[in-house]
Amino acid sequence: MDTKTGVTKKKNDQRLIWLILILTIAVAAAFFWWWNNRKYVSTDDANLDTDRVNVPARVSAPILKFYVSEGDTVKAGQLLASLDTAGMPAASYSRAYYSVKAPVSGVVARVWSTPGDVTQPGQSIFTINEGNDIWVSVYLSETKFRYIYLGQPAKFKLDAYKGVDFYGKITYIGSNTASQFSLIPPNNASGNYTKISQRIPVRISIDSIGGKQKRRDRIQLVSGMSASVKIIKKN
Repeated sequence: MDTKTGVTKKKNDQRLIWLILILTIAVAAAFFWWWNNRKYVSTDDANLDTDRVNVPARVSAPILKFYVSEGDTVKAGQLLASLDTAGMPAASYSRAYYSVKAPVSGVVARVWSTPGDVTQPGQSIFTINEGNDIWVSVYLSETKFRYIYLGQPAKFKLDAYKGVDFYGKITYIGSNTASQFSLIPPNNASGNYTKISQRIPVRISIDSIGGKQKRRDRIQLVSGMSASVKIIKKN
């Protein structure tokens, strides 16, 4: 009988230990969540961004040859592609119209066509990341909008560089929500309305990088990299 009582007591003690452990973890998680929300405006809806320039064709003609590929660094005025002049109408365009050149210096982010494709005037053949500046584009829920202001300090991490802290500040706050320029407008004429929290575009500069100098030297920032942002609230 005493043996059975001892086993039961041991099981009850183990259950109590597990219960205390779970409650401790829950309290710690709740405290961390409270502290994080008290000190920061946080979001994972962010990525590195830069100015992009589309390079269009000026005439309708087959693409004869590419001189660059995605990822190549180019200079303003550099020849990117040649169009076939074989079918060029007499006295219509100069031959210069059949040479596609970079309007700015930067990195070729996207090639939209292949040799042999027939271009149309205004059709983008390349997209160039201008690369003079790079920042963090953040889409912040409107419920957090009241906590932010221009010049507000922020820190963020990149998925590509775990454990490295980056620091900057808010340099731009959008005057429209992101949905105002979406392909599907938020207005619903059917009368069936579902309220959706809107997101406001915010831009954060990249001012400094934490960590050791040797590690900082190896960091290469690329447009499109995913970021987790913490905007520091005013005390």
